[in-house]
Amino acid sequence: MKASARSSILEIIPLISLLIALRKQLKDFFNSTVLHDTVVQILNTFISTGSPHHWLSFLMPEDSKRNNLGVSSSTGSTDLSNASKFERLMLETRAVLSSTEFRNIVDILLKAAVDVLMEDISVLCGDANLTSGMPLAKLLPRIAHMDQILLEEPNRNRYIQVIQDIPEIEIFFTLLYASTAAS
Repeated sequence: MKASARSSILEIIPLISLLIALRKQLKDFFNSTVLHDTVVQILNTFISTGSPHHWLSFLMPEDSKRNNLGVSSSTGSTDLSNASKFERLMLETRAVLSSTEFRNIVDILLKAAVDVLMEDISVLCGDANLTSGMPLAKLLPRIAHMDQILLEEPNRNRYIQVIQDIPEIEIFFTLLYASTAAS
């Protein structure tokens, strides 16, 4: 991931979290349901803010040469005859990431990741504490320590392992790689 894309993600997620948290007060009690709903609300805000695919700019740079490739007005397709391999790859990647199918995959993996996150937070806070609820002021420091779990090495990261085991994700990437190998 490009450094600017990484820093953009690291900047926007706290801002969105802050916007949603402003509706909450530190004395508000959070149980597992309220916390789950708040995390989902933060993710939905991130995904739905701006244009339908604005979040792509956090994953990959805007292609400045994209406009120079020329889009055919009759077909809506891009003329790739003068594009470098890199430019073609960037256009193909952007097309995949902009697709409805990929959006569906993102929805599936985010739901799975939130479920695992809630399990981890429940263990961290104590299941009884989170079930009965605790003030947001006591919950936030515990959640802040989750960053180490979320940023573990990919081969040891439980979140990545759970996502890899989702059948729809495996099918999506199998079909994607099969179609790119054929072209």
